[in-house]
Amino acid sequence: MARIAGGLKSSLNAGQFAERLLGRVNVKQYYSAAKRMVGIEPVPQSGFQLLPGTRRMGLLIGAAFRKGILKVSPDLSYTLVFSPGRVDIFRSDGVRVVTNLTIGSITADRIPEMNFYGEADTFGVFHPDIPGGVRLVRNASDDTNWTVSTWPFTALPEVDLGGTYTKTPDVWTLYIRWAGTASDLAFTFSVDGQPTGTIALLDTVTGLPADPDDATADWAGLATQIQTALRALPSMNVGVTVALTASANRYRTYTVTFGGTLAGSEYQFDGMVVNTSEASALVSHAEIGKTAGEPLVSTDKGGFSGMELYQDRAVYWAPRARKSAMAMSRTGEYFDLDIEVQADNGARLEALRSDTGEAILHVVDATYLLVFTERGEYFASNRTIKRNEPLNFVRASGIGTRASCRPVVLEGSVYFVSRDGGRLYRTSYDAVTEAFDPQPVNDLNDDLVSGIVDMVVQRKSGLMKSDRIWLLREDGRLVRGAPNIAQEIDFSACEWAVAGGGTVRAIGVDVKDQLWLTVQRGNAITEEIAEEESINLLQCALSVTTDLTGLATGLSQLEGRVVWAMIDNDFHGPFTVTGGQIQTDIPSRPAVVGLWAVPLFESMPYVRVLPNDDVVRRPGKVGSARLYVIETGSIAIGANGRPAKDVPLNRASDNLDGPKKNFTGHLQVAGLIGACMDPTLVITQTRPGRLSVRDYIPGVKL
Repeated sequence: MARIAGGLKSSLNAGQFAERLLGRVNVKQYYSAAKRMVGIEPVPQSGFQLLPGTRRMGLLIGAAFRKGILKVSPDLSYTLVFSPGRVDIFRSDGVRVVTNLTIGSITADRIPEMNFYGEADTFGVFHPDIPGGVRLVRNASDDTNWTVSTWPFTALPEVDLGGTYTKTPDVWTLYIRWAGTASDLAFTFSVDGQPTGTIALLDTVTGLPADPDDATADWAGLATQIQTALRALPSMNVGVTVALTASANRYRTYTVTFGGTLAGSEYQFDGMVVNTSEASALVSHAEIGKTAGEPLVSTDKGGFSGMELYQDRAVYWAPRARKSAMAMSRTGEYFDLDIEVQADNGARLEALRSDTGEAILHVVDATYLLVFTERGEYFASNRTIKRNEPLNFVRASGIGTRASCRPVVLEGSVYFVSRDGGRLYRTSYDAVTEAFDPQPVNDLNDDLVSGIVDMVVQRKSGLMKSDRIWLLREDGRLVRGAPNIAQEIDFSACEWAVAGGGTVRAIGVDVKDQLWLTVQRGNAITEEIAEEESINLLQCALSVTTDLTGLATGLSQLEGRVVWAMIDNDFHGPFTVTGGQIQTDIPSRPAVVGLWAVPLFESMPYVRVLPNDDVVRRPGKVGSARLYVIETGSIAIGANGRPAKDVPLNRASDNLDGPKKNFTGHLQVAGLIGACMDPTLVITQTRPGRLSVRDYIPGVKL
């Protein structure tokens, strides 16, 4: 007799494990994990339930897709679905307010690495090949009316991008005054902190230090001496010229010009009298040296790669001409990039490194300004960003990330994927070490959590049991993940399968934490919005009402598909949609009609472990199982590699005249046949219905 008690009872909260871990019973979470978890998700401390279904919002056209969210208010947002040359806009209530708004600069090759920023009534699209970006403005009184223009930058920084530019010399004025009691004068000068030697005012006759009031004092020669001394400094050359420009009683003026190859830069020039307090040498900046340059972004040089807000500044990163640069707007003025303003709240232009081949891919507000490149992660350790204080960028790691997959923030931590999309990391600021320390979180499910190209966070709301991180893979498979730090589970993962076969093309989460999916089934590409399983567990679902004969019409969008109908908490079908209709035989009732994906839970293989921790590998069987289910309408059990069979949930006490009620309680399943190496228990369904398993105890004989 197979036992039905013991340590094999599982809370199932570790999600799907990697195939290489099958049989590795020494892994702490082994019996809390699954060999396969498709269409169901772990519930913290409490087994699993079905993943959300989806409601069909509309048909899309295109070859590539990417989503952005415009956050208008806590209750209103818009999902913008970009495809080549166009954008479709859906309101958070599911209504498509704009169809095929034409934007010529949105091309298929640009879509994967486009970045978005949307707030209030303004939505921005950024890509290095779109010089001025794209700005979409919503008409608040008529949301079917959107205006398309370029991003309204003002005072774009002009910089040296390797062209030929006009260079202005840096010019200083030197003022020398002395009292009648001064008998001789000696000076020193410096440029950018580099000092000259002592320079004395000489007599034209004797060549010795001269009385400044004597007619033979060589004031013109002093200009030559200063010029020679400045040219001899390590950073200077013959571009420095010094000329006597004015003479008066006990007063001389000199002009110091940094020209030639030194032109185009600003220098700090200082002078002082070193041998007496009866004289002074004062300087003033007459003309600031600068290079005219050219705009950082332009039609020829391309545009910025993205935008993020940080400390009420708009941070624009990675212009095509300088991939490691960031332009930060004036505080509170997101379009103003005038770096000539000297106030602390003025705009500034920064580079991750003065000379680096790294390209900034993402910028995230995470306690500090966190910057991701293809080679590593950096953070600016400054508490406050000020115009006149340099930013101190500290390297956090050398992992690097993927351009198409924007990092996300959840519970104070930042999640990002490696540059190949194969590893997921979590990082947060540690006040003790004063650093960010990335740690991998998908070591236990790295075959499922791999090839990631996009990632969004769906925070817990309404009927959700926990936060979710949705990961879109290169092959179009969609993975639901969630951290469970309290139970020492870094990241539990399972798969959301596309009903009817197909792939997910794009994902997004709006301001109400609703998940939006672009799904391709065959040649049809649809926009769908996720609904929790307690509301709708079908996919691509439509709401209709049957007529007096039970006929459900208006289903042309599901033509030729095998569908199910949910009516009064019961599921009817399967039906094949023909002529846009199905016959349910249930008259005059609201119905939800859609596709159904079969959910699947398969336990980890059971192996015999001896008291000395030796593992015995031999055929075994799962002969029975005891489960506790909650509000469940359909369940099927299988084991030992044999097909699953439906378990009846009807009870003699059920009222057959009323709406169907789901079952909550213990289920005893006995007589599971077969034997095999590494036996497993399978929990699935043969027809749609709610499914929530609190826990189970397998009866295993090994």
